[in-house]
Amino acid sequence: MNIHDLRQAQVGFSVSVAIEGRKQLNKLRTEFIKDFSLKHIAEMKIDEYVIGKGNQTFCYRLERDLDGLGRTLGATAFKFGVYYGIVKGDNEFKYRHSEKWGSNYKIAFQNIREALIELITAGKNKDIGAIVNSNISIMFKGKILSTYYPERYLNIFSNDHLNHYLQFYGLLNEEILNADPVIKREELMAFKNKDKVMKHWNADIFANFLYSTYPKSPVKDQQESEVLTNYKAPVFPILQTPETVELNIQPKQESSKSGSQKKSGNKPDYEKENRLLKQLGDMGEDLVLKFEQKRLKEAGLNSQSKKIKRVSLDSDSWGYDILSFNDDKTERYIEVKATRAKPGTANFFLTLNELNTAKEKQENYYIYMVYDILSPNPKIWIITNPFSPENINVLMEPVNYRIKINVKKNNNTLEL
Repeated sequence: MNIHDLRQAQVGFSVSVAIEGRKQLNKLRTEFIKDFSLKHIAEMKIDEYVIGKGNQTFCYRLERDLDGLGRTLGATAFKFGVYYGIVKGDNEFKYRHSEKWGSNYKIAFQNIREALIELITAGKNKDIGAIVNSNISIMFKGKILSTYYPERYLNIFSNDHLNHYLQFYGLLNEEILNADPVIKREELMAFKNKDKVMKHWNADIFANFLYSTYPKSPVKDQQESEVLTNYKAPVFPILQTPETVELNIQPKQESSKSGSQKKSGNKPDYEKENRLLKQLGDMGEDLVLKFEQKRLKEAGLNSQSKKIKRVSLDSDSWGYDILSFNDDKTERYIEVKATRAKPGTANFFLTLNELNTAKEKQENYYIYMVYDILSPNPKIWIITNPFSPENINVLMEPVNYRIKINVKKNNNTLEL
């Protein structure tokens, strides 16, 4: 995730339009909460609760009428604990229940009703431990909380979708990956609340932003059209474990200047290449940031590991991407380059600002070349500053030019 892309996405996202578009849904949500207050739930009859007994029951309205406020369709009706209907191999309509709630459907419903009251109360009190420990099914639990408290609880219930967004924003680690979805939603909400713009949004607007704007909902390959192929983001493994690799710089080979080289008939898609390089670069920076934190912790430099900063998120003017530290606690300036290629030749672009910074920082400037960025185990080649002093085996070629044309007004020009 790049902070500048996030800000641009926020500019293009209209909160007022999102609110207006969900006005009817929120009206239905308000009516639902009014009809199913805690007092009413305590007295609720089974036929007011179950799927299969009309379109005015607790479960039907929560899942179907409020589907636009978070989808729980897809899983079996057993997620409600008790329902009225059939099962595979038995076409008789009757009350059916999950055995974890009791020995028969009547006892099961009584236990579920009590659990609903406890969950809604825990949600009001922000008792995350009690929410996690609730026996109500994961998706159903999330839908109930986000319905009763849309300002506080995120309405994203798919574990895969939660992992997708956590990974995109650099929030996913092994601990979070294995955590309860309740905790994953809390991580995303904490990220929202720290952002200068999004902290003013409620959870529903934030979820709408994630699904509709940045980074958008995960799209399955078979759902993509050929037109969208060039805009598909690279698929990164959920968790990656980078490893260092040692490579030796070999004598440079001058590129051929002859005009006999064959040219491709296809015009390069520079815009597509730039999008890809940016996406790979963002992921490479995130990997190196975590790699450096681990390196310093293992070296006993916990204090320094907490001070590492990805400065590229603030500005491109620094001339490097990550501010880290050496083993002697001096600052280490890291420029990250990432590629899908296997370890081998390092071929990357360097701006004039980055080159000047490398010469200024001298021995404290490093290039971290991240190879095989799309694999579960990317390889990092740590290159000690090859530009100060200049390594004669490193080939630098100019690839573009800045053009400046001075002009003056022509006295014969007609001014409108």
